Amino acid sequence: MGVYSRLSDESFRLFCDEDFGFAYNRETGRPSCPPSLLATARLLQHYVGISDAEVVERCRYDLRWKVALDLDLASTRAPFSKSTFQLFRTRLTLHEQEGLVFERSVAKAREAGLLPKSLRVALDSSPVRGRGAVKDTYNLLSDAIVGVVHAVASSHASSPEETARQAGLQRHLEAASIKGSELVDWSDPGAVSSFLGDLIGDCEQALKLAETAAVTTPEVALLRKLLEQDIDPGDDESPPTIRRGVAKDRVVSVKDPEMRHGRKSSGSQYDGHKAHVAVDTESQVITAVTTTAPGESDGAQVKGLLEETLRTTGQEISSALGDCAYSSRKALIQAEEIGVDLKTRMPSSSKVGLFGASDFEVSEAGRMARCPAGHKSQSQGKRKTQAGAGIQHRWAEALCSVCPLKEQCTKAKRRTLYVPPDFHERRRREAHARSPQGLEELRLRIVVEHAIARLKNLGAGTARYVGRAKTRAQWLWCAAIANLTLTWSALEAR
Repeated sequence: MGVYSRLSDESFRLFCDEDFGFAYNRETGRPSCPPSLLATARLLQHYVGISDAEVVERCRYDLRWKVALDLDLASTRAPFSKSTFQLFRTRLTLHEQEGLVFERSVAKAREAGLLPKSLRVALDSSPVRGRGAVKDTYNLLSDAIVGVVHAVASSHASSPEETARQAGLQRHLEAASIKGSELVDWSDPGAVSSFLGDLIGDCEQALKLAETAAVTTPEVALLRKLLEQDIDPGDDESPPTIRRGVAKDRVVSVKDPEMRHGRKSSGSQYDGHKAHVAVDTESQVITAVTTTAPGESDGAQVKGLLEETLRTTGQEISSALGDCAYSSRKALIQAEEIGVDLKTRMPSSSKVGLFGASDFEVSEAGRMARCPAGHKSQSQGKRKTQAGAGIQHRWAEALCSVCPLKEQCTKAKRRTLYVPPDFHERRRREAHARSPQGLEELRLRIVVEHAIARLKNLGAGTARYVGRAKTRAQWLWCAAIANLTLTWSALEAR
């Protein structure tokens, strides 16, 4: 049976109108379209990957949709309008209930007997390309000025065009690109500096306009942030310039201010968000989903993913598996707080071609260290890092200079070794990760990569909406589809 026929038989078990009572006022308003119908239609929307307008058209003319939604096959009348469909999505977002369908999909898998009594979950993350347009500093500032003008106009019930004209900012509303609308010789530093100076003057005028109108909306704050992150104001002797380098937590889009620069690897950069997923390795059911800024570490999400898994499944977690990104001390501490054994691949403790920490003999207390050549460290000192107060071992320069293993040990004049409080624990984790048992166990985490691939096949790799909350909702709906199709396939195979 396909998805459409399955939904025709089981949608009433997944949703009922009472599930969405939190989003409606029972005392006022007119009779609404059944929210269970809207929820099923939204599930199909993410399954097919179509627009809101196309959803309405499918409800009118597509027999598969009519069967799934239990509509009159002979009627071409839409069961709801596009605005009603969009308002339903807004209600779920405002009430933070986008995860309802995802929780139902996990419950369905549990009822079908797919989930084991004790879970072993695999964790991973994936980049999500944002919906907002990414522009350079000139056009970012111009777009932010437009946002402030619209905010001021809205507060005074006037048109943006009239507000911009009175403030002398109409050129930003008239042009799709401020750079494209102005004649600037970009090879002439003086002309570029003059253009930037005029643009900054417009920004100051927009901020003055907002201050006079007593407008303190997010649009005003965004313009201030863009000026702070991208512009070096200069001084009496030098004009303002665009700041070199990339500011920390830099806003890259006015249309979606929550988007950020991100990297999946050293050679792969993107602009958007980052999704984090937990998957049961035995059943391949997705048990938790969240989204963050690209710069937030994977290890910092361990506690949230594991707690969400406990809540959605109602099962205990025996262990969790992750790649090197989850081997951080923060990740291990978060897993320990929940009582879960986190097993990960470990980053190499050595530089290419040189001995690493695991090649040294270190006493259990960390006060004695012997190098691969058999020499004890000549001096020790305390050193504080994020890992805590550890011991810094140093070998004598005269000893290292004549050592036959120096080329394999260090490029400096002498070798040093830092021994943090958890030195031996991390060495044991390294040994386990490289052992046959560890390699076999960590091989199971490939299921989370397969799960993310299924989600991306449903369009989750690119955000459909603006904002991180809506992007998370998109991943939750796609995860619900992935879980339901997996459950239905397992039931059919029995």
